[in-house]
Amino acid sequence: MGAMSIFKEGPVLIYQQVADWISQQINSGAWPEHFQLPSEFDLAAQLGVSRGTIRKAISDLIKKGSLIVIHGRGTFVSSQTLEQPLADQLIAFSEDLIQKGVPFETQVVEQKLITPPQKIALLLSVEDEKVFFLKRLRLINGKPIVLFENYIVSHHCPGIELVDFGKERVFQTLEQTYGIELGWGWRTFQAKSATEEIAALLQADPCDPVMYMEQLVRQKDGDPIEYSNLWLKGDSFRLSAIVKRDKTITVPQSSLHLINT
Repeated sequence: MGAMSIFKEGPVLIYQQVADWISQQINSGAWPEHFQLPSEFDLAAQLGVSRGTIRKAISDLIKKGSLIVIHGRGTFVSSQTLEQPLADQLIAFSEDLIQKGVPFETQVVEQKLITPPQKIALLLSVEDEKVFFLKRLRLINGKPIVLFENYIVSHHCPGIELVDFGKERVFQTLEQTYGIELGWGWRTFQAKSATEEIAALLQADPCDPVMYMEQLVRQKDGDPIEYSNLWLKGDSFRLSAIVKRDKTITVPQSSLHLINT
Protein backbone atom coordinates (compact mmCIF):
# COMPACT_ATOMS: atom_id res chain seq x y z
CA MET A 1 0.00 0.00 0.00
CA GLY A 2 1.53 3.32 -1.08
CA ALA A 3 2.82 5.73 1.56
CA MET A 4 1.11 9.07 2.13
CA SER A 5 2.11 12.31 3.81
CA ILE A 6 -0.67 14.42 5.30
CA PHE A 7 -0.13 18.19 5.24
CA LYS A 8 -2.33 19.39 8.08
CA GLU A 9 -1.42 23.03 7.59
CA GLY A 10 -1.67 23.01 3.80
CA PRO A 11 -4.34 24.58 1.59
CA VAL A 12 -5.96 21.24 0.69
CA LEU A 13 -8.45 19.91 3.24
CA ILE A 14 -7.26 16.74 4.99
CA TYR A 15 -10.24 14.63 3.88
CA GLN A 16 -9.58 15.70 0.28
CA GLN A 17 -5.93 14.63 0.60
CA VAL A 18 -7.15 11.23 1.81
CA ALA A 19 -9.69 10.99 -1.03
CA ASP A 20 -6.97 11.88 -3.56
CA TRP A 21 -4.70 9.20 -2.10
CA ILE A 22 -7.42 6.56 -2.31
CA SER A 23 -8.10 7.59 -5.93
CA GLN A 24 -4.39 7.21 -6.66
CA GLN A 25 -4.44 3.69 -5.20
CA ILE A 26 -7.35 2.85 -7.52
CA ASN A 27 -6.01 4.54 -10.65
CA SER A 28 -2.56 2.98 -10.27
CA GLY A 29 -4.04 -0.50 -9.99
CA ALA A 30 -2.74 -0.96 -6.44
CA TRP A 31 -6.39 -1.41 -5.44
CA PRO A 32 -8.05 -3.34 -8.31
CA GLU A 33 -11.76 -3.48 -9.08
CA HIS A 34 -13.75 -5.23 -6.30
CA PHE A 35 -10.85 -4.83 -3.83
CA GLN A 36 -12.16 -4.51 -0.28
CA LEU A 37 -10.82 -1.44 1.50
CA PRO A 38 -9.25 -1.78 4.94
CA SER A 39 -11.50 -0.75 7.80
CA GLU A 40 -11.93 2.91 8.70
CA PHE A 41 -10.04 2.20 11.91
CA ASP A 42 -7.06 0.68 10.07
CA LEU A 43 -6.95 3.44 7.46
CA ALA A 44 -7.14 6.14 10.12
CA ALA A 45 -4.28 4.53 12.05
CA GLN A 46 -2.17 4.13 8.92
CA LEU A 47 -2.67 7.69 7.70
CA GLY A 48 -2.65 9.37 11.09
CA VAL A 49 -6.06 11.01 10.72
CA SER A 50 -9.43 10.67 12.44
CA ARG A 51 -12.03 8.08 11.48
CA GLY A 52 -14.37 10.97 10.68
CA THR A 53 -11.88 12.20 8.06
CA ILE A 54 -11.67 8.73 6.53
CA ARG A 55 -15.46 8.46 6.52
CA LYS A 56 -15.86 11.81 4.76
CA ALA A 57 -13.24 10.92 2.13
CA ILE A 58 -14.89 7.56 1.44
CA SER A 59 -18.35 9.19 1.29
CA ASP A 60 -17.04 11.63 -1.30
CA LEU A 61 -15.66 8.81 -3.46
CA ILE A 62 -18.88 6.83 -3.14
CA LYS A 63 -20.78 9.83 -4.54
CA LYS A 64 -18.31 9.98 -7.44
CA GLY A 65 -18.79 6.26 -8.14
CA SER A 66 -15.22 5.21 -7.34
CA LEU A 67 -16.27 3.16 -4.31
CA ILE A 68 -19.33 1.14 -3.39
CA VAL A 69 -20.63 0.05 0.02
CA ILE A 70 -22.37 -3.27 0.51
CA HIS A 71 -24.27 -3.21 3.77
CA GLY A 72 -22.81 -5.56 6.35
CA ARG A 73 -19.90 -6.49 4.09
CA GLY A 74 -17.69 -3.45 3.60
CA THR A 75 -16.48 -0.87 1.12
CA PHE A 76 -15.17 -1.96 -2.28
CA VAL A 77 -13.56 -0.46 -5.35
CA SER A 78 -16.23 -0.03 -8.01
CA SER A 79 -15.93 -1.48 -11.48
CA GLN A 80 -14.79 1.06 -14.03
CA THR A 81 -16.89 -0.57 -16.74
CA LEU A 82 -20.66 -0.96 -16.94
CA GLU A 83 -21.79 -4.17 -15.25
CA GLN A 84 -25.21 -5.73 -15.62
CA PRO A 85 -26.20 -8.18 -12.88
CA LEU A 86 -27.52 -11.38 -14.46
CA ALA A 87 -28.59 -13.40 -11.43
CA ASP A 88 -28.55 -13.29 -7.66
CA GLN A 89 -27.49 -16.90 -7.02
CA LEU A 90 -23.88 -17.96 -6.63
CA ILE A 91 -24.04 -21.13 -8.70
CA ALA A 92 -21.16 -22.92 -10.38
CA PHE A 93 -21.31 -23.70 -14.09
CA SER A 94 -21.14 -27.41 -13.33
CA GLU A 95 -24.13 -27.07 -10.99
CA ASP A 96 -26.05 -25.26 -13.73
CA LEU A 97 -25.24 -28.00 -16.24
CA ILE A 98 -26.28 -30.69 -13.78
CA GLN A 99 -29.58 -28.90 -13.12
CA LYS A 100 -30.19 -28.72 -16.88
CA GLY A 101 -29.32 -32.41 -17.31
CA VAL A 102 -26.42 -31.65 -19.67
CA PRO A 103 -23.65 -34.31 -19.47
CA PHE A 104 -20.11 -32.94 -19.38
CA GLU A 105 -16.55 -33.95 -18.65
CA THR A 106 -13.66 -32.03 -17.12
CA GLN A 107 -10.04 -32.07 -18.26
CA VAL A 108 -7.37 -30.74 -15.88
CA VAL A 109 -4.69 -28.78 -17.71
CA GLU A 110 -2.63 -27.78 -14.67
CA GLN A 111 -2.90 -27.73 -10.88
CA LYS A 112 -0.30 -26.69 -8.32
CA LEU A 113 0.56 -24.27 -5.52
CA ILE A 114 1.88 -20.97 -6.86
CA THR A 115 2.78 -17.45 -5.79
CA PRO A 116 -0.18 -15.45 -7.16
CA PRO A 117 0.07 -12.32 -9.33
CA GLN A 118 -0.15 -9.10 -7.33
CA LYS A 119 -3.73 -8.29 -8.33
CA ILE A 120 -4.98 -11.71 -7.27
CA ALA A 121 -2.99 -11.62 -4.02
CA LEU A 122 -4.71 -8.33 -3.18
CA LEU A 123 -8.17 -9.61 -4.03
CA LEU A 124 -7.64 -12.78 -2.01
CA SER A 125 -6.02 -10.85 0.88
CA VAL A 126 -2.97 -13.10 0.92
CA GLU A 127 0.55 -11.91 1.59
CA ASP A 128 3.77 -13.86 1.11
CA GLU A 129 1.94 -17.17 0.77
CA LYS A 130 1.10 -19.56 -2.01
CA VAL A 131 -2.38 -20.20 -3.36
CA PHE A 132 -3.78 -23.21 -5.16
CA PHE A 133 -3.95 -22.72 -8.94
CA LEU A 134 -6.24 -24.89 -11.04
CA LYS A 135 -6.62 -24.72 -14.83
CA ARG A 136 -9.38 -26.85 -16.41
CA LEU A 137 -11.39 -27.35 -19.55
CA ARG A 138 -15.05 -28.28 -19.46
CA LEU A 139 -16.21 -30.37 -22.44
CA ILE A 140 -19.67 -31.18 -23.76
CA ASN A 141 -20.02 -33.88 -26.42
CA GLY A 142 -16.22 -34.02 -26.46
CA LYS A 143 -15.87 -30.34 -27.38
CA PRO A 144 -14.24 -27.81 -25.03
CA ILE A 145 -16.59 -24.93 -24.25
CA VAL A 146 -15.18 -23.31 -21.09
CA LEU A 147 -11.65 -22.70 -19.84
CA PHE A 148 -11.30 -22.09 -16.09
CA GLU A 149 -8.43 -20.65 -14.07
CA ASN A 150 -9.11 -20.82 -10.32
CA TYR A 151 -7.00 -19.35 -7.53
CA ILE A 152 -7.94 -20.62 -4.05
CA VAL A 153 -6.66 -19.53 -0.62
CA SER A 154 -4.85 -22.73 0.27
CA HIS A 155 -4.40 -22.32 4.03
CA HIS A 156 -8.17 -22.85 4.37
CA CYS A 157 -7.97 -26.18 2.55
CA PRO A 158 -4.67 -28.03 3.13
CA GLY A 159 -3.94 -30.76 0.62
CA ILE A 160 -6.32 -29.38 -2.01
CA GLU A 161 -3.54 -29.65 -4.61
CA LEU A 162 -3.90 -33.46 -4.35
CA VAL A 163 -7.63 -33.54 -5.19
CA ASP A 164 -8.55 -35.05 -8.56
CA PHE A 165 -10.46 -32.17 -10.13
CA GLY A 166 -11.07 -34.20 -13.24
CA LYS A 167 -13.72 -35.90 -11.11
CA GLU A 168 -14.39 -33.44 -8.27
CA ARG A 169 -15.94 -29.98 -8.47
CA VAL A 170 -14.45 -26.85 -6.86
CA PHE A 171 -17.43 -25.47 -4.91
CA GLN A 172 -18.46 -28.96 -3.83
CA THR A 173 -14.91 -29.67 -2.59
CA LEU A 174 -14.68 -26.40 -0.66
CA GLU A 175 -18.06 -26.94 0.99
CA GLN A 176 -18.16 -30.69 1.59
CA THR A 177 -14.50 -31.65 2.01
CA TYR A 178 -13.26 -28.56 3.83
CA GLY A 179 -16.47 -27.33 5.44
CA ILE A 180 -16.14 -23.85 3.98
CA GLU A 181 -19.37 -21.84 3.92
CA LEU A 182 -19.50 -19.89 0.66
CA GLY A 183 -21.37 -16.63 1.05
CA TRP A 184 -21.43 -14.37 -1.99
CA GLY A 185 -19.34 -13.13 -4.87
CA TRP A 186 -18.79 -10.77 -7.77
CA ARG A 187 -19.16 -11.83 -11.39
CA THR A 188 -18.41 -9.63 -14.38
CA PHE A 189 -18.74 -10.51 -18.07
CA GLN A 190 -16.85 -8.96 -20.96
CA ALA A 191 -16.42 -9.73 -24.66
CA LYS A 192 -12.80 -10.39 -25.63
CA SER A 193 -10.75 -11.83 -28.48
CA ALA A 194 -9.17 -15.21 -27.83
CA THR A 195 -5.39 -15.28 -27.44
CA GLU A 196 -3.50 -18.01 -29.27
CA GLU A 197 -3.26 -20.13 -26.10
CA ILE A 198 -6.94 -19.78 -25.22
CA ALA A 199 -8.00 -20.39 -28.81
CA ALA A 200 -5.91 -23.56 -28.97
CA LEU A 201 -7.39 -24.92 -25.73
CA LEU A 202 -10.96 -24.09 -26.81
CA GLN A 203 -10.33 -25.40 -30.33
CA ALA A 204 -11.16 -21.99 -31.78
CA ASP A 205 -9.38 -19.69 -34.19
CA PRO A 206 -7.09 -16.95 -32.82
CA CYS A 207 -9.00 -13.69 -32.32
CA ASP A 208 -12.35 -15.53 -32.28
CA PRO A 209 -14.73 -13.81 -29.85
CA VAL A 210 -14.95 -15.33 -26.39
CA MET A 211 -16.98 -14.37 -23.36
CA TYR A 212 -14.66 -13.60 -20.47
CA MET A 213 -15.89 -13.88 -16.90
CA GLU A 214 -14.10 -12.74 -13.75
CA GLN A 215 -15.27 -13.99 -10.37
CA LEU A 216 -14.36 -13.33 -6.74
CA VAL A 217 -16.05 -15.51 -4.12
CA ARG A 218 -16.18 -14.77 -0.39
CA GLN A 219 -17.03 -16.91 2.59
CA LYS A 220 -20.01 -16.12 4.79
CA ASP A 221 -17.74 -14.20 7.16
CA GLY A 222 -16.62 -11.99 4.27
CA ASP A 223 -13.11 -13.40 3.82
CA PRO A 224 -12.19 -14.05 0.16
CA ILE A 225 -11.65 -17.69 -0.74
CA GLU A 226 -11.60 -18.03 -4.55
CA TYR A 227 -10.80 -15.91 -7.59
CA SER A 228 -11.28 -17.19 -11.11
CA ASN A 229 -10.98 -16.28 -14.77
CA LEU A 230 -13.28 -18.05 -17.23
CA TRP A 231 -13.28 -18.01 -21.01
CA LEU A 232 -16.48 -19.24 -22.62
CA LYS A 233 -16.50 -20.19 -26.27
CA GLY A 234 -18.41 -17.45 -28.09
CA ASP A 235 -20.54 -19.74 -30.25
CA SER A 236 -21.58 -21.94 -27.31
CA PHE A 237 -23.12 -19.44 -24.91
CA ARG A 238 -25.45 -16.51 -24.91
CA LEU A 239 -26.61 -14.22 -22.13
CA SER A 240 -30.27 -13.57 -21.50
CA ALA A 241 -31.88 -11.19 -19.05
CA ILE A 242 -35.44 -10.73 -17.93
CA VAL A 243 -36.05 -7.06 -17.18
CA LYS A 244 -39.03 -5.50 -15.49
CA ARG A 245 -40.47 -2.06 -14.88
CA ASP A 246 -42.65 -2.99 -11.90
CA LYS A 247 -40.43 -3.96 -8.96
CA THR A 248 -43.28 -5.84 -7.28
CA ILE A 249 -43.47 -8.43 -10.08
CA THR A 250 -41.66 -11.71 -9.44
CA VAL A 251 -39.90 -13.12 -12.53
CA PRO A 252 -37.42 -15.97 -13.14
CA GLN A 253 -33.76 -15.14 -12.75
CA SER A 254 -31.69 -14.04 -15.71
CA SER A 255 -29.22 -16.63 -16.88
CA LEU A 256 -26.46 -17.85 -19.14
CA HIS A 257 -27.59 -20.32 -21.82
CA LEU A 258 -25.79 -23.01 -23.76
CA ILE A 259 -26.45 -23.03 -27.50
CA ASN A 260 -25.60 -25.47 -30.27
CA THR A 261 -24.46 -28.21 -27.88
